[in-house]
Amino acid sequence: MTLALMLPWFPIVLGVGVGGRLLGRRRGFALGFLCAMFWIVLVQASIGPRLWVQSWTVAAVLLGALAIFLMGGWAGELPIAQTSGERGRREENAPSPLKPDASWLAPLDDVATVVDRFDDWLDEHRNDADPWPDFGEFVRSALYQLCKATHVKLYRLLSEGEELLPVREQDPLAELTRVSARHGLLGHVVTTGRSYVAGDPRQGGLIDELAARSDDRRAWVFAVSRGMERLGAVVVGHLDVVPADHKPLLRAAEQMVALFWCALAEALRCRQVGADDPESGLLNRSAFLQVAQQSVRESYALGEPIAVAVIAIEGLRELNDSGRWELADELIRETAGTLRRKVRMDDRLGRFDGSRVVWLLRRVDSELAGLIVKQVMSRLTTLCADQVRWKAHIAMRCGLAGSGCERPDLRTLVCRALAQTHRARVEKLIIASELDAQRATTGSPG
Repeated sequence: MTLALMLPWFPIVLGVGVGGRLLGRRRGFALGFLCAMFWIVLVQASIGPRLWVQSWTVAAVLLGALAIFLMGGWAGELPIAQTSGERGRREENAPSPLKPDASWLAPLDDVATVVDRFDDWLDEHRNDADPWPDFGEFVRSALYQLCKATHVKLYRLLSEGEELLPVREQDPLAELTRVSARHGLLGHVVTTGRSYVAGDPRQGGLIDELAARSDDRRAWVFAVSRGMERLGAVVVGHLDVVPADHKPLLRAAEQMVALFWCALAEALRCRQVGADDPESGLLNRSAFLQVAQQSVRESYALGEPIAVAVIAIEGLRELNDSGRWELADELIRETAGTLRRKVRMDDRLGRFDGSRVVWLLRRVDSELAGLIVKQVMSRLTTLCADQVRWKAHIAMRCGLAGSGCERPDLRTLVCRALAQTHRARVEKLIIASELDAQRATTGSPG
């Protein structure tokens, strides 16, 4: 009899539970009552009048019916239909999302404008002989538009990683101004890659002390990186926005400048592929003539004089003919390195052939070019004077030709400088220039 009672009870209870979950509490109780009556009738039909004879069977039937009835109400306490309705009401009562307004859309619009401007700028300047000064001006205008930043200075990290070179037009009469990449606040930012913002309490007192040691005011300093590689740094003297209220904007500006910087560097690197001489690292002859011709056109358009110097390395062939090719390559590399360290940013250098280097000097007349070349030749003469090291007699000769009041093309100037190099070798001179030859011919002291 126990099996006859329990066998139909289990599926009825499960069905009531599922039905109550779907229908809700009130309808779940109704379903439970109907199913309880159905269970009593089913048991009565299967057992017969004997069901009501014994008191325990009556109690079991009543308890089973009560359990079915309560299951319908309990399962309907959190019905799916009711939960969906509450979810809909919560969504209706939820606060509406932030509606766009000019206060935070304006910076995004400025960012989009700056990106569009950079695309146009890169297309226009990617083939410039030296696009970095113009890039510095672009970054200054972009930071002012985004952050109202003024007194902005950009520095490129040199390949040795010890010095920073300002990104700006250089004074042709002045030496290159280089800044240490290891000292002071700027050195800290470049070395660690962590930005400095004046007044930020998270930086600590020691960083504020470093900033206080600077000669000029620095409101914001950040490094320009490509992955883990440092490319340069940007120093902002003044910000017209409150840094604490615009940290995301400053961070976005830093990343944007880094992306622009990397894009320009990559464009220049791609342009440089195949243009460098493998031993010296200078431009090869064809690349030099192309780049230098552009510089000549720019100089003549501005009414500036130019000069060309050809530096010949005597004794290099002796090293090559005797099988000391490593020494010959080393001499070429050190000569090129000395020239690169001494020439100005807008001058051009190239390896003309095996033993000769050609140097285009902008914005200088023949007299001033002679003084500049004299300083460089003094260093090169010291380099090649070490006969113990080179185990050969090495000498440097230089021929110099200037544009004067005329406008000769680049090929003419190079040929004239080559002729002066030949004269220097014949007359055993370190430097031979057209100006000296004219003085000797006319007898004028200059």
